[in-house]
This record gives sequence, C-alpha cells and structure tokens, in this order.
Amino acid sequence: MQLSKVDLNLFVVFDVIYRERNLTKASEILHITQPAVSNALARLRQTFDDRLFVRQQGQMIPTPLAENIIERVRFALANLEGSLNEHDDFEPLNSTRRFSFAMNDTSESYLLPLLMTRLEQEAPHINIESYAIPRDELSREFSAGQLDFALDVPLLNEPLLTHQPLTQDRFVCLARKEHPDIKGSLTMTQYLAASHIHISSRRRGQGYIDMTLNRMGQQRKIKLRVQHSRAAPPIVRQTDLLLTIPETLARDTDLQILELPFDLPKLDWHLYWASNYENDNAHRWMRELIFDIFAKNALRPKP
Repeated sequence: MQLSKVDLNLFVVFDVIYRERNLTKASEILHITQPAVSNALARLRQTFDDRLFVRQQGQMIPTPLAENIIERVRFALANLEGSLNEHDDFEPLNSTRRFSFAMNDTSESYLLPLLMTRLEQEAPHINIESYAIPRDELSREFSAGQLDFALDVPLLNEPLLTHQPLTQDRFVCLARKEHPDIKGSLTMTQYLAASHIHISSRRRGQGYIDMTLNRMGQQRKIKLRVQHSRAAPPIVRQTDLLLTIPETLARDTDLQILELPFDLPKLDWHLYWASNYENDNAHRWMRELIFDIFAKNALRPKP
C-alpha cells in the first residue's frame, strides 16, 4: 500500500466509526451524509482488504484488524493535528480553547480552585473539563485525542506520553478535636486500635496505606469505605473514626492534624500529556501555567 494513493480523510472517518459504533452518529459528528460515511468505509475496506467493521445488534463492531490498527491511526491523527497547531498564534486573553483533564477528586480539589482563579485573570474564555478516567484507559484516551492532561502518580509506562513531576504530598491522620482517646498526638497502638475511613473509587482492594501497613505486618480496621476524599472529613468530625489523607486536603478542615506513627512514602504528583503536543503553543502555555501554580503553592510544613 502506498500512502500517496490513500485519502487521509478516510482515517478520520475510521476513527469516528470506531468510537461511535454507528454510521448515523458518525455522519452527524463529521457533518457529512450517511451515504458519504458508507462510501468512505467501503474505500477503507478496499484499501485494507478487510471488512473492518461488522454490523451486530445495531452496532458496527471492529474486526481484529481494526482493533490492531486503531491506536496507531489515532496517534498519527493526533500527531498531524499537533503539527498543524504547532505554529498557530495563541493569545490566552482571547482563546476559547477547551482543555480536558483526567484527575481524581484529590487533585481536582487542589488544582482547580487555583487554576480557575488564574484563568479568570489571564484567559477568561478558556474552558476546562475534568474526568475520572481509570489508569488503564489513559493511554487510549490520549491516543484518541480525547484528553489533554492527566494528574497521576508516576506509574504510567507509556512511551507516547511525556510527564514531569509537580509536587510531593505527605500523608497525615485526622481525628475530631473532641476525640476521647486522641489528643494532639498518635501512637501506633492507638492507630491500629481505632476504626478508619478508607477512600477509594474501587469497590474492593487495598490502597496505598494498607499495603504499606501489610509490609510491616500490621493491619488497620476499616469501618467505612467512601468514594471521595471530600466526603470523609465531615464524617470524622461527628464520629471517632480516623482518616489518613494527603496533607493538601487536611489543611482545609477543623480537625486534629496528626503525624502518622509510621513511615508512609509521600504521594508524588506528575503531569502527563501526549508527546506529540510537546510544541503546541496553547498546550505549552497551559503546561507552564500548571507548573507555575504548583511552584508558587508548594506544600510546606504547617506552622
């Protein structure tokens, strides 16, 4: 197959059909007629000598070949788009660009108030979207051009992504001020004897804290499991439950902030983005803004 003989617009159609699994929806998104989408698919099938999509129960299901090439097609399209935008003029004050982020509620709670404050001053027309995306789906979202940035711990090993460290956050333990047994300090005996709140978006499985305790041969008692870190402090305020949480979020509470009685590695926050957007002017501006926010609001020991 010679690339010079292939209409590159066909790959845009291929990507949308793959995502939507429906020719009518694809035509609406592409702003072309459904016959035009069908014609594009027919040409793709001829080019690859494969059906690419098979209709099953009202959906266009990808063939093994389509599954095999989708990531490379998406990366190539994103790379081409990044090249086209690389030298575009970008004026933050007038830009209406929309940036999408993958963040959990901890990073949302920390970054978004600071970011939106800066945007109101420097780029009032830029829009931000934030989603909770499972870590194993991040690479796919970046490849599909559906995601600009992700804030995560440095666990992603994907050569098509670039990342830089933002900050470190240590963990502390929260208890209500009227707690009958804990006053200003916390021993390991008290920590293990108390009941705890565990924060996780997963239905089951251990977290960072419990894996560390297990390596020490210890286990805490989890009485409550919640999805969001912001939901937990009000519960601590009205009960004797303890909450181990990043210090970033602990500082906004009216609870006892206690040093942990064991060593727990700090939480590293990294910013991820698709490598092909390295030189996109708008993308670079947003990255630099985020780095500046973290640099000016670096976590320091509380007085």
